[in-house]
This record gives sequence, structure tokens and C-alpha cells, in this order.
Amino acid sequence: MCPKLRPVIRTLRRLAAFIENTMTYSNLTNGPLEGINNKIKLIKRVSFGYRNYDNLRNRIIITSRLFASTTKKEIKQLKVA
Repeated sequence: MCPKLRPVIRTLRRLAAFIENTMTYSNLTNGPLEGINNKIKLIKRVSFGYRNYDNLRNRIIITSRLFASTTKKEIKQLKVA
């Protein structure tokens, strides 16, 4: 066996369980979470400074609509019922 292949094979064996999980759950992704992180970083870049952390937090919540999802579901359920 080529000596340069030994570290590759060792790494594949060590990570075999993780590779198997990746193949098994290929429909799962962290894309939505990365999108939220990107929005937060964009807000921090664009903002010219807030008086305190609460104002920055409120801007992030309002922009990402984290507070509105349950309210919308309740409104839709009331219309259906």
C-alpha cells in the first residue's frame, strides 16, 4: 500500500459514522440557519450603532419575523375554524 494513502484511509475509517449519517440524512441541511446568521451579520454591518443591546435585538427580531410565526398560525387556524 502506498504510504501516502494510509492517512486518507485512517481518516475515512475514523469518520465513517459521520459519512454514513451524511448519506442517510442527505435531505437535512443547515442552510436555513446559515441564512439567519447571514441576516444578523448584515444587520450588524449596516447599523450605525444602537444605544444598547436590546435595540439591536429588537431590530433582528423584527427583521427576521421571529415573533410573527406563531401569530400567523393562530390567525390562520381561527379563519379555518
